[in-house]
Amino acid sequence: MNSVLFLVVIPLLGTFISLFNKKVKEMTFLITLFNELFTIYIMTSVSLPKLAIIGGFIPPYGINFVLTDLSVLFIFLVNTAGLISMFVNNEKKSSKFYSVYLVLLAANNGLVLTGDLFNMFIFLELSTFAITALITYKKNKVSSGTGIKYLILSSVSSSFLLIGIGIIYKTLGTLNIADIAGKINLLSAPTLSLIILLIFAGILVEIEIFPFNIWVPKAYISADLSVNVMLFGILGSSASYVMARVIFTMLSVNHDGKLANLGLRNVITIFAVLTIIISELAAYSEKKMKKILAFSSMGQMGLILYGFILANKDGIIGALILVTANFLSKIVLLILNGEFEKISGSDDYRYYKGIGRDNKIAGIAFTIAALSLMGIPLTAGFIGKLNLIEGAVSLGGINLYIVAAILAVSVVEGIYFLKISHSLFLPKEKEFDSSIKYSTLFIALILSALIVIIGLLPNITNNFVNAANEILNSTNNYINVIIH
Repeated sequence: MNSVLFLVVIPLLGTFISLFNKKVKEMTFLITLFNELFTIYIMTSVSLPKLAIIGGFIPPYGINFVLTDLSVLFIFLVNTAGLISMFVNNEKKSSKFYSVYLVLLAANNGLVLTGDLFNMFIFLELSTFAITALITYKKNKVSSGTGIKYLILSSVSSSFLLIGIGIIYKTLGTLNIADIAGKINLLSAPTLSLIILLIFAGILVEIEIFPFNIWVPKAYISADLSVNVMLFGILGSSASYVMARVIFTMLSVNHDGKLANLGLRNVITIFAVLTIIISELAAYSEKKMKKILAFSSMGQMGLILYGFILANKDGIIGALILVTANFLSKIVLLILNGEFEKISGSDDYRYYKGIGRDNKIAGIAFTIAALSLMGIPLTAGFIGKLNLIEGAVSLGGINLYIVAAILAVSVVEGIYFLKISHSLFLPKEKEFDSSIKYSTLFIALILSALIVIIGLLPNITNNFVNAANEILNSTNNYINVIIH
């Protein structure tokens, strides 16, 4: 299955060709479409798990790509986000923009597929530079400042990650994720705690966890719609995968799904809960839609981290469903808000009054996406939150108080999203000169329908169960696939 390399190699080839191609937009779209179709082929026709050995070196030596239920789920999200970003990319862009985007696409596919820790670091660095270039593309004061802030934070974060990788190689003599997982019990508890702390610190910026997420709101404001979809859909999805694969498969496999010690687990839980509470309260006080969506995304990432940190089946299933539900909902909200902003001439949702009356499909799709983020029954978000809460309640103790806080914050989230949705159907204060593009309506309709389908047919989440089992039983479902 070495053809899986196409998901990385073809976008990288396109990066160079795009600099000399007059029809660069069309070529970039075709490359992204190929990646999406090839991913669907893998999901529907390939028996998983599969190992792609590169260069003929048998693991744990050399480079290998790994296809599992978990990785395939995330490469599908990454490439779907890429395809949607190309659909909504309406502004005229230079060849450099598309070249950088293709680097981002290749890097994030590589992040999800690689079975080697050092190559994961390389792909993460490529992604960092690509995101910085995309954020600063408009070359104004806000975008440049935000890009520099993100680059500085990511550089500091990457330093921690590199130190953690160095300690792993020094102590275990390997960089293969499966091999590290198989040898993790050789480390003393203090050493393992230090490694987990360093690697967790190394991905805090990408997973938008407080206080390393200060760059996110201004990034959403300064970047255009297509870049916002990339930021959330591509970077957010691959970062969630790295969080699950590295922290749990690699570093917790022989600790019954738990982290090295309770104290460290509690520290990470505190970061997750603070992110949820602070982000949702910040969103509640905002009137600008891009900022609201940015804060909401940060809060959802905190919730996903908390689901993973529960380290039990219900918690991890809930986190994986929330990754997908959040992906669907946020993209619907992002692309529709782009249209609402164009129609109203403002990013303030108070000026959106009546848009839903003129564009009922858009108004309904927006409301469905918002209800899913709130966790209302019959939506995908409800299934995810229900699983996560069941996982938390089963552990008891402090988790019961955290569940109470999550439910309280969900009420806050419900208040501000219902206010926004309600404003869409209020009487118009002025006539609008433009309408929503059919392509945007089509994407929003499909994604909102998927939100409802997952909510109505929870058995459709069996793939998430398989992915959760892979995390919890990594010896059989990951390590033995790679290390024979």
